[in-house]
Amino acid sequence: MVAARQIVILPARGCRRSHRLLEYLQAHDIPFTRIDLESPEGQALAARHDLRASPGILVDGVSINPFDLLIRPACRVDEARARELFGLHEAKAAEIYM
Repeated sequence: MVAARQIVILPARGCRRSHRLLEYLQAHDIPFTRIDLESPEGQALAARHDLRASPGILVDGVSINPFDLLIRPACRVDEARARELFGLHEAKAAEIYM
């Protein structure tokens, strides 16, 4: 059995990309830890991982650029990339989340 990936999301208040990613994770029952970017802990993580865009995304302690996961300009989650990053099974994710 494959161990679950540790996913940490650092959303910024009022950020559409943050909102979309949180919706996606919740809709697909993907476990994650939320740490608000504006919080002291969020600021420390952002500095430690040199996060330069929101939402901050850490998977197993590795920073992921949100623009590698979200399709612009609609801020849709790229399903193939999400399956790869988050370890989803094909049955759990069918197409690009709108």
